[in-house]
Amino acid sequence: MLDIEIVTPPTDEATDIVSVAELKRHLRISSTIAAHDTLLGEILEDVVDKLHGIGGELNRTLLTTTYKRYMTKFPGNDECGKPLPILLPYPPLISLGAIMIEDGSSPDNVVDSADYVVKSGMLVPEVHPVSAWPSVTAAPRAVSVTYTAGYAEHNGKVKRMVKFLAGHYFENTEATILEQNKTLISRNVLFAMDDLRAALKISNSYDSFNED
Repeated sequence: MLDIEIVTPPTDEATDIVSVAELKRHLRISSTIAAHDTLLGEILEDVVDKLHGIGGELNRTLLTTTYKRYMTKFPGNDECGKPLPILLPYPPLISLGAIMIEDGSSPDNVVDSADYVVKSGMLVPEVHPVSAWPSVTAAPRAVSVTYTAGYAEHNGKVKRMVKFLAGHYFENTEATILEQNKTLISRNVLFAMDDLRAALKISNSYDSFNED
């Protein structure tokens, strides 16, 4: 089971992905009409919260967040005897802070960055040992990996998904309040959302993220 927590929550905001002005253009609301600006900002926050990070629908980090992933031990080997990588969920990866050994058998220590290689361009980023992972005593949270994830610039698909959902919630404000997540989405929006979801959603079923 994946054991992960947030070390540093986002300091950026939903409007850094799609601004209120962008959403107004999407909804064909005149830039001179400010009556809905506060509501649109709140809707954008709700939509991004629905999609972002741990518990989010996409399993991606939309707002810059620092995580700590814990493991009972380092990953084992594949059928050829090659060490399996550590997988870093909720991409894209910005930077890897440290890999720590905290198994209680010795003073906590940091694995030298020269002893592993980070493959940040993978769908789920991977950390590979140069030769082999250190030996540790298996225990809850014996190994931890601290890393930061998020987008330097959000791609068009992410922005479109936020706009589609925010537009739907704005145009169906009363129904959304009354029925919350049970609100019916129009067929056109549903088709568009399914296409974007298929392109963006990352599965979190990665063989327990190579912990066993």
